[in-house]
Amino acid sequence: MPTIKILSENVANKIAAGEVVERPASVVKELIENSIDAGSDEIVITVKSGGKGLIQVIDNGCGMNSDDAVLCFERHATSKISSWEDLQRVRSFGFRGEALASISSVSDVELKTKTTIEEVGTIVRMHAGNISEVTKEASLQGTTMTVKNLFYNVPARRNFLKTNNTEFRHITSVIKKFAMAYPAVEFTLFHEDEKIFQLRKADLPARLEKVIGKDIMSYTLTLDVEQFGTHVKGYLSKPSFSYKTKGEQYLFLNGRPIVNRTVNFAVFSAYGHSIPKGDKPFFVLFLESKPEDFDVNVHPAKAEVKFKDEQLLYRTMFHAVRDSMSTDSMIPSLTRPPVNESDPEKTNLSLDLHTQKESLRMPLGSGMQSSGQGSDSGTQSEDDVARFFETPEEEKRAIQTQLTQPKQAVNLSSLVWQLHNRYIISQIKSGLAIIDQHVAHERILYERALDAFEKNPIFSQQLLFPQTLEFSAEDFSILEEFLPLVERLGFVIKKFGKRTVVVEAVPADVRLGNEQKILTEMINEYKINSYNDLDPRDNLAKSFSCKSAIKSGDPLTVDEMNSLIDQLFACKFPYVCPHGRPIIIQLSLEELDKRFMRI
Repeated sequence: MPTIKILSENVANKIAAGEVVERPASVVKELIENSIDAGSDEIVITVKSGGKGLIQVIDNGCGMNSDDAVLCFERHATSKISSWEDLQRVRSFGFRGEALASISSVSDVELKTKTTIEEVGTIVRMHAGNISEVTKEASLQGTTMTVKNLFYNVPARRNFLKTNNTEFRHITSVIKKFAMAYPAVEFTLFHEDEKIFQLRKADLPARLEKVIGKDIMSYTLTLDVEQFGTHVKGYLSKPSFSYKTKGEQYLFLNGRPIVNRTVNFAVFSAYGHSIPKGDKPFFVLFLESKPEDFDVNVHPAKAEVKFKDEQLLYRTMFHAVRDSMSTDSMIPSLTRPPVNESDPEKTNLSLDLHTQKESLRMPLGSGMQSSGQGSDSGTQSEDDVARFFETPEEEKRAIQTQLTQPKQAVNLSSLVWQLHNRYIISQIKSGLAIIDQHVAHERILYERALDAFEKNPIFSQQLLFPQTLEFSAEDFSILEEFLPLVERLGFVIKKFGKRTVVVEAVPADVRLGNEQKILTEMINEYKINSYNDLDPRDNLAKSFSCKSAIKSGDPLTVDEMNSLIDQLFACKFPYVCPHGRPIIIQLSLEELDKRFMRI
């Protein structure tokens, strides 16, 4: 006797049903998709016993004639595609012709349907995947699909179902997603003969307020970006609002609810440390892309989608989210007292950080050093002393006058400070802002590098003596890989032998003498980031910015600090560094008052 046998059609259908129909919510999903494909704008869903006893979906779509009504229950019977080429351009929900065959094989099904050109409708009754009756009956245009006793002939699968309330929650979750994606369709849900909700036709913002809630939507930012052939629009939460768990992230592709790890990773990465660690942002995002750029035929339930270029998708989503979050209302303003023209000792240090303006100037000889030391003690640093003996006599007298004047003549609140050569401190309207100088410069260089890759190469500074550098075989291969991108960053590098290069010029922002160290550290950083980053250009920009930025411990002049602040707030996203570390920490007056027990 042969050991290999062909399964009966009944067994094969039940196996296929297990892949397509996981639970009652799967049935609701498939039937709603058929209704939307049929052009319905009114859909009524009735559920009993959490969908185990009854699921009924009524629509006002185009309906089917009697022949199609019988044929639609056959496996692989579909009106959506007819050739392999059609599969590459699918715009409908269904296309495989498996859903109705799978559902009817594990339940009792009744189909009632009518087209506009027919005088009466057709009723088809199915039992265990076989047609038991076909009749005619007067009915309205559209289709009514009734599913009873789900999994009655597959008791093992039925035993795995949860309680009625749990299964009903899964059903409402499915309807909720379709209601968000199709605001022009009216959805009505009944459970145990009680109307749960009726969502009237509306525009997208009004529909989302009904489904998500008006309070939650008040904490969102709008997003509408089109690039690289993909249009992304929707809403995402402000950094001040986030969830502790997943589940409030909704993603749609051409109207289809989908799951895609690349998109989720890009959105979470774009938020970085602007939300508490472990929290998840809320978002409702709608992607519009050409069908040939993705494949929905990778999962039985068509939930997961694969894109042709996942790296491009990551880059598109990451920058779309970052750009939408870079709004003026989210950027703190450093404030300074208004200038008093009659008092030459007080300099106007007002700075609008939303635009790049003239760098701030420090009052001559005020005694406030870049290291954070003030003039309260009446002493001077060694640098002050050196400058004092190198200046002309008239300037010495001016410096002496300012150093010995009463303290109230110098308005300390009008200055920026450098704390321990690491942090920049300044006043904001709500209290105090502390900026990490390294990660701030890292953010500036990162966005400058991305801009260089796209359109504006960074200027180079020629080396007086070109540097010859030798690398290991692995490092040299990595350098060769991103050499065209490195050149757009401002490096001029020529190959010289098998593993040797000559560096003739470096970016204008790079300190001379660190060429080999920066390139070596960029390669090492690139190798580390390659395990997490999908975009090589983003990876290289991170590596370049991290290794070229000013370091913690580097002293800065006041002009350099103010220039750094100017450039930081001209960035698209001046809140976190490319690796997600926060750039700015704000201490509110209220928090300071609490610390000093004033309130």
